[in-house]
Amino acid sequence: MIFDQYILFAIAAMVLSTLRYGTYFWTIYKGETKPHAFSWLLWGTVTGIGAFAQFDLGGGPSIWALAFVSITCGMVAILSVFIGEKDYTKSDWIALTGCLIAIPIWQVTDSALAALFIIILIDTLTYWPTIRKSFHKPDTEPPVSYFFAGMRYFLMLFAVPDPTWQTLMYPFFLMATDWGFTIYIVIRRWQMGFPLHEYARPK
Repeated sequence: MIFDQYILFAIAAMVLSTLRYGTYFWTIYKGETKPHAFSWLLWGTVTGIGAFAQFDLGGGPSIWALAFVSITCGMVAILSVFIGEKDYTKSDWIALTGCLIAIPIWQVTDSALAALFIIILIDTLTYWPTIRKSFHKPDTEPPVSYFFAGMRYFLMLFAVPDPTWQTLMYPFFLMATDWGFTIYIVIRRWQMGFPLHEYARPK
């Protein structure tokens, strides 16, 4: 029965992920959101790696939700190649290269805990292209969708059967970064006079 509760939270996280990506795809369809291919490609890759690391640490049903996120990020990455942000800067390429260099280091790391630290470092770099783009174009990223993204990771915290700081560290980090990015987008939208979220009507 206790284990069933963790499955329930994992399913809830995946349902919320579906809602998150549903709203994101809808804003892409409307031409409002312009995803950056570098970030989404790397998010899909590192979240998949994080799922394997969680598996080694005994992360329980939370692994399902991470795998679901990884697959969906890959779908957004493919879509963004065709209709996403095309302004790739030198710093974007540096972040991409740094991530691609760090990924093989994870593969030869024997410690699952060390792998998690590497993934967190990589994940920090993956955000750079989208942070850089959103500073100048905050209306091309939907804050409500990123709020849902953080909420799904919040639910994942309760999908770990035997929680330790090691098994909670990665979903907590993802939750904090998504909610932090939500605040960042809202602030930049406010500073530049855009609607504060994707469902607000322009003045």
